[in-house]
Amino acid sequence: MSVSIESTLILEMSAAYNAHFMQNANAGEALVHMMEMCNSLHPKLRSVNPKEVLALLSMGKTFTSRAQLRNFAVDVIVYLVGDVVGSKYSHSELIEVTQQKITS
Repeated sequence: MSVSIESTLILEMSAAYNAHFMQNANAGEALVHMMEMCNSLHPKLRSVNPKEVLALLSMGKTFTSRAQLRNFAVDVIVYLVGDVVGSKYSHSELIEVTQQKITS
């Protein structure tokens, strides 16, 4: 993925999530913090309600391992970049790049 708005968003969102998660070890809080910190990176992110995004994407899911939490964090970032902002990259490309950036 070349340097693009998508790669910049993924890098910034991943860094915000990783930093907060490493301090708290609470994925939900880290995702809310990430969305609040990154809402100024793109006009379409300003109207995102973090709690609504988490409720929408976690509906019917349970998380029992760190791997599942990591995958959920990837799903949230991919949703924000791919569906909210819009991307010329495929869903699988966004997942691949995001997985490389989420460290937890």
